[in-house]
Amino acid sequence: MKYLYTYPEKCTGCKLCALACSLKHFGECNPKMGAINIVRDEFERYEIQFVCLQCDDAECVRVCTKKALRKEGNVVIRDEKKCIRCRMCVVACPYAGVHSFKGKIIKCDTCGGDPLCVKFCSTGALKWEEESMEITERRKRLASALLKR
Repeated sequence: MKYLYTYPEKCTGCKLCALACSLKHFGECNPKMGAINIVRDEFERYEIQFVCLQCDDAECVRVCTKKALRKEGNVVIRDEKKCIRCRMCVVACPYAGVHSFKGKIIKCDTCGGDPLCVKFCSTGALKWEEESMEITERRKRLASALLKR
């Protein structure tokens, strides 16, 4: 099963991934409307991507009282018709993988299994890869590091 993986050490902070995402899903070139958030630490000199990790036991799914979020295969899907935009999913996600902007809930849907952001990432900081033990362990370490911040 494939997942979207991030490699922060390769990210330059160009935000082309977020621009491509916002254009595809909202018809606007606005990185704040992309499902990927790039955070830059000017002092430590690094960029890190925040995107939905498509958790197996997703907090966002658990807290949604309208059942607007559900897991389908390896992707957490949001039903626009059921969503009341209460933002509980935004608050519940420990990895900042769901956010809101101008009243819209923004969450990666992996573009139906062919993420456009990966195609626009020229440095390989985003990859659509098959899950492996090595990648799973790396992902857990990254999630653990994010939770410590």
